[in-house]
Amino acid sequence: MKSVSLTILLLAGLAFGSAHAQDPGDLYPFARGKIERIDSTTKQIVIKTPLGNRAFIVTNATYLIAGETKTAFDKLKPGMPVKLNYFTNETGQAIIRRLKVAEPAAGNTQ
Repeated sequence: MKSVSLTILLLAGLAFGSAHAQDPGDLYPFARGKIERIDSTTKQIVIKTPLGNRAFIVTNATYLIAGETKTAFDKLKPGMPVKLNYFTNETGQAIIRRLKVAEPAAGNTQ
């Protein structure tokens, strides 16, 4: 009886642990909006989001995508719609992990 109870507890613990395991990519917040300003010296991008303007930092590790291909920082322009995920470092800066130039909505010519 003890071995059955122990087995059940062990299996329950494994099931609970795997049910709560998360992909590390799920731990990073997301943002979307249009590029408001770009500072090429500091590699800072200000995004106009539904909650207001927010500054983000692009690093050498940031993955930049336009369409289906990688793009370069100097190809980003104000007014471009973007989606990104980021993390906040120990000094409070929002560092972009991945930025994708969003496709305009169908019928939207702006």
